[in-house]
This record gives sequence, structure tokens and C-alpha cells, in this order.
Amino acid sequence: MSPPAKPMSINTRWVLLALASGAFAALNGLFAKLTTDTQTTTFSRSLLILLGLTGNHPTLEMLVRGACLGLNLLCNGVMWALFTRALTAGPSTVKVSITNTAANFLVTALLGMLIFREKVGGLWWVGAGMMGGGCVLVSMRDS
Repeated sequence: MSPPAKPMSINTRWVLLALASGAFAALNGLFAKLTTDTQTTTFSRSLLILLGLTGNHPTLEMLVRGACLGLNLLCNGVMWALFTRALTAGPSTVKVSITNTAANFLVTALLGMLIFREKVGGLWWVGAGMMGGGCVLVSMRDS
């Protein structure tokens, strides 16, 4: 029989909360973009074909856009709940904010590349590296 898993340390719980908050911030942005993007129209038309319907059905597109808006608002609420909890659990607001921003930055870029086929240039990678280095420097400062 294996030993029971150790619960997450109070000292590190804020990291998971800040990372999750950043990820939900990125999802918030994704659904905000899908609420107004032309890709949502394409998705709605593909859904019509999948359902075997022909013609133009603007009601379905409005329902899809409404669902994206609802998910946008839901992700926004979850993001703020996680962020405020991370702030209360974290050792400093600076560490929590940097961790949250780094997660948001990376997840937003990944979602942009996967869903919207956006190109990420060399300067983005330089910025990501600098942000990663900054996170390490800030975490070392208090250690």
C-alpha cells in the first residue's frame, strides 16, 4: 500500500492559484475575442453543416456568440476569485502579480497560436525569456 499523498504546502498554494488565475485570464480574453471574431461565424456555419441544416441561420450564430460571452464572463469571475485568493495566500503581491501575468502571457500566446493561427515572432520569445528571468530574479530576492 502506498503512503497517502502529502497535501500541498500553504507556502506553495499561492503559486497554483496565481497560475490558474493567469490561465483563466487568458481564457477570458479568448472568449471575448470569439464573441466578436469572424472565426465564430465560420464555426457556426460548420455546426449547421454538422447538423445537416442548409441556409443561413443567424439565430444559431447569435447563440454561439452568446455562449462565448457567457464563458467570457464566467472566466472573468473565476479569474478574479483565484487572483484575490492568491493575493491573500501569497508572500507578496509582487510575486503573485508576476506569476499571474506570466501565466496569462504564455497561455494567451499558446491559445492564439492554436486557435487563431497567430504567428509568434522572435521578439515575443525574447520577451518571454526576459519575463522568465525576471520571475527567477524576484523569487531569488526573498529567498
